[in-house]
Amino acid sequence: MMTIFGKEMEVADVPITDMKEPSSEYHLEDGSVLRVRNVATAILRVQDQFNPDGTPIYLVLTSPAVTVQKSELKPKR
Repeated sequence: MMTIFGKEMEVADVPITDMKEPSSEYHLEDGSVLRVRNVATAILRVQDQFNPDGTPIYLVLTSPAVTVQKSELKPKR
């Protein structure tokens, strides 16, 4: 059970069997290059609830993953 918009609703955990997570790359003014992707940590289906087009409603819990691809910045000693 989970509270969604103030109402208790039954949800079912839907295990992830395969994933492809493309990244976005950001080139910053300081010369750094960051690669960012949004990683799904859990997917839940709201039981017996559907969108107007008849598709099931899913909740996706995510966490950002950030990788520094390039940086000229060095720590001060």
